[in-house]
Amino acid sequence: MVGFSHGKFRVMLLTPKAKLLDVRAGSVVVPAHDGQMGILRNHSPLLAKLGFGIMQVHEIVERPDAWYIIEGGFVRVSENHVTVLAYDVTTFEGKNEKEVERMISHAQSVVAGQEYIRSQQQAIDQRKARFIVQMAQMAAMETPAAGGE
Repeated sequence: MVGFSHGKFRVMLLTPKAKLLDVRAGSVVVPAHDGQMGILRNHSPLLAKLGFGIMQVHEIVERPDAWYIIEGGFVRVSENHVTVLAYDVTTFEGKNEKEVERMISHAQSVVAGQEYIRSQQQAIDQRKARFIVQMAQMAAMETPAAGGE
């Protein structure tokens, strides 16, 4: 494709409220409704329902890798364009260090069972909390200070 680096393809992440991502990347992993799905350049066309989990975007041109908690939606792959239409997304991007620390601390307390689960919504919150902790761990593994390179 004209305008794209060798081995890269366009990745867009959209919600009903905003466009959260529009980059060229080398790989994407999305939480399909039936398991994780990896996407590379020249993937065959597809349309799939998304579940609840972490979307990973790797080898992004001119910026670090990115992670997003996706809560349902659809992914469309066509001609080296990946479009993720998500119902809701949680990310650390655009947040300052204190906000991220608060998110992770709250998520760790939920995962540790320090907050009693009284309803279905709280059970969903605990699942989301597990993904927040996992996303923080994934992001830390990618930083050179954490031994990544």
